[in-house]
Amino acid sequence: MKGERDAALDNLKGLLIISVVFVHLYDMLGQKTPLLYTLRLVILAVQMPLFLFLSGYFGKNAEKRRRTALEEYLIPFFVCNTLYYLMRCGQTEDLKYGLLRPLNMYWFLMTLLIIRLLLPELLRFRHLLPGSVALALVAGGDKYFGRMLSLSRTVCFLPFYLMGYFCTKEQMARIRRLPVPVVLVCGTSGAFLTLFLTDTLRTKKGVSHPFQLVSSYAVQGLRPWEGVIFRLAIYIAAPLLGVMLLRLIPAGYGLLTRIGRGSMTVYLLHAFPMLWLVEYWEDITDVVYKLLPALEQVKYPGKLCYGIPQLIVLALYAFLVSWILSSKPVVRAYNSLLHGAQRVVFRRDEKEHFS
Repeated sequence: MKGERDAALDNLKGLLIISVVFVHLYDMLGQKTPLLYTLRLVILAVQMPLFLFLSGYFGKNAEKRRRTALEEYLIPFFVCNTLYYLMRCGQTEDLKYGLLRPLNMYWFLMTLLIIRLLLPELLRFRHLLPGSVALALVAGGDKYFGRMLSLSRTVCFLPFYLMGYFCTKEQMARIRRLPVPVVLVCGTSGAFLTLFLTDTLRTKKGVSHPFQLVSSYAVQGLRPWEGVIFRLAIYIAAPLLGVMLLRLIPAGYGLLTRIGRGSMTVYLLHAFPMLWLVEYWEDITDVVYKLLPALEQVKYPGKLCYGIPQLIVLALYAFLVSWILSSKPVVRAYNSLLHGAQRVVFRRDEKEHFS
């Protein structure tokens, strides 16, 4: 049926957005354990590459996407990026605000905006996909090519968007018919490559992981050849892990389906309850210590039992927040506010309608 949604891809978006909430909360609150750190690294290797792949796959009409890109991404970026700064600056005194410098997770909006504005012209280039990979490798050598306008991530995640854009329904169907043992080998190989490189090529402490593609090789503390290896690795590891997820994700309708269909509101809004949690974390832990006095004697309670209890708590929180923020009332309220802002800010052509 025309316009029928693919439940499996919605389920995959649901799983990915839950993993986004999980990683962001862990980065703010988690005490590092081998289990959680390993899980975080593997998630980083596939999470956003697969999101960009799906964005490209669902964005086949490049001209239409260009026409709606400003309305769809510019207003949410300015509003959410600014609100996030205002809430976060009370917790982090040295946090710097830039009008066109995305904070934390909001780089994704800027990246999609730029890609969709430029894609119709980029498609005129021959060999665009391998050329985009080559450009990403070269861009890592420029230390000024970073967070402003999300330029580093825009250039480096562009190949994943193009993979999705050029992927046909027939190719997607073939991926989802691959033998399970084959995709398990693919996923294991992608995870091994991620962990092996992270352990072998050490980066500077206190900077983002190279797979986040946010900074140059020099900022990461990597020599040029090390940076190139890391960046090439994600163009291998992410597809291997992605193929496994595309094959194994269930196709039935359920909670993941609804979360996936409302993934944009989860993405835009999940930072705000998380910041509230960080703000009142000491009060929350005081209550926990009163209920479980034995925990107060433990120096690092998050590391108990190898971090398994912490993993369960973070996963449950990520699922709960994703479930609430993807609910129909939240999605309807967001769409209503967005369309109202669009009508105020942008002129409307009588022949065009907001999608």
